Amino acid sequence: MKNLLALLLLLAFFTSNAQEDGDDLFDDGFLHEIRFTTVDTNFFIATKEYQQVDLELDGNALDGVGFKRKGNISAYPTTNKYGIKIKTNKYVDGQEYDGIKEFTLHINYQDPSLMREKLTYDICDEMGLFSLRTSFAKVYINDIYWGLYTLVEGKDEMYKQVFDNRDMDAIESLDFGNMCYISDNPDDYNYEAPGTDWPYYILENGDPLTAWPSFANMIDVLNNTPTADFMSVASNYLNVKDFFTYQAVNVYLLNFDSYISFRGNQIYVYDETANKWQVTPWDFNASFGLWETSETADAYPMIPDVISSGCIASKMTEITALEDHYLTAMCLLNNTVADTMTLFAKIDGWYDQIKAAVYEDSRKVITNAQFDNGVGEGYQSLFGENIPGLKTFIRDRQLFIKQELTNAGFDCEALGLGINDPVNDQPIILYPNPANNWISLKGIENVSEITLYNSQGQIVLNSTNVQEKVDIGSLENGFYFVRITDQNAMSSTIQLQILR
Repeated sequence: MKNLLALLLLLAFFTSNAQEDGDDLFDDGFLHEIRFTTVDTNFFIATKEYQQVDLELDGNALDGVGFKRKGNISAYPTTNKYGIKIKTNKYVDGQEYDGIKEFTLHINYQDPSLMREKLTYDICDEMGLFSLRTSFAKVYINDIYWGLYTLVEGKDEMYKQVFDNRDMDAIESLDFGNMCYISDNPDDYNYEAPGTDWPYYILENGDPLTAWPSFANMIDVLNNTPTADFMSVASNYLNVKDFFTYQAVNVYLLNFDSYISFRGNQIYVYDETANKWQVTPWDFNASFGLWETSETADAYPMIPDVISSGCIASKMTEITALEDHYLTAMCLLNNTVADTMTLFAKIDGWYDQIKAAVYEDSRKVITNAQFDNGVGEGYQSLFGENIPGLKTFIRDRQLFIKQELTNAGFDCEALGLGINDPVNDQPIILYPNPANNWISLKGIENVSEITLYNSQGQIVLNSTNVQEKVDIGSLENGFYFVRITDQNAMSSTIQLQILR
């Protein structure tokens, strides 16, 4: 079995059965119910200041939490439906819910399907990126139904969960924060410095004294390192593979509220363990072609000009390994993660979960029919856009990208995205490959055992409790062999590379 190109993203996994913080809160297997009481609704509607309220979440009470309105343009003032930010420890030191101190509730602004954000965060997670967790919730304020929301993990909660550092340095590139080199002066990237008049970048988290110099140095290196040395040098400053994986996701899903439109709206965190910057997914209510739909799913190119001419992003057209990585990510999206079978099943399941709550939501600004159409087929004119139904977009985009890959002479089938189930001759997908901290397995119904061997033939990991996610974070870089054994003791083997 041919090894995946040395730049495929990581998804295969051996998950621990241990309960993690937030597992209950972000369990998307059911519709959550959140009730806020003792809320001054006039204060909530008129300001963005915290107030102290009481919370009941899925029947569990928590008193004295911080509650405030969030969002700028993403709001429906005519119905007073605003996003909400919650800090459980705002007024009670150390207070948590399910190990979580902060989460937000999003209204899915201008998205008639109400699913774009959640779908995209889940896709980012499956593509091996450090993604926020999400679920759906019915929200009540003072016993009045306020509507259906998407419950989204706080960014610093993800920092703590993934990087074990809630206070890590994080910088957000806003509109026109295009990751191009400006100067050697870190203050030139900080919009609060004298002489700057537009917030291209802001400090989202952490210490400005360490964040800005390190961030400016990273941009300098990524833009000015000679092409011949780029992969060996730049990868010490930025997780380059994740950067290009993330751009592939945005292009595939036509998320124009991202680098591919105003070349910004990305968050970079400094991973002190890896000693490099890491892009993290953010803000997806406009994904799946919600905006600028004159560029339809079957017209927007797989490698758009904004990528091929875009400073760091343009390195992809200069370095074969980066282009291979990007196109491999497109293959994985097209064949496995965002194909019609996978996404239609998710959409149908969530539609059944939230339909009654959406129909009951009198504060939404769409009709029930527009919600149904937004989930399904066709286009509809809303909010000044020609918005595709999710299923129409997914089908059209999959066909278009498949043809684009063919036109580029890129053979997805030759990548070896999986191995065959010895009994049923069905593909068992192992991805990504190369991987870093975990891998994913798809199609494991008949698998009884998974074993990893190092290059010396020694067993380094073995489990008979095979899960869809496999934790390989303790293994060193290098090549391994993964043996998949079925219930009849027949096995197949694939080579796996761990590359961090």
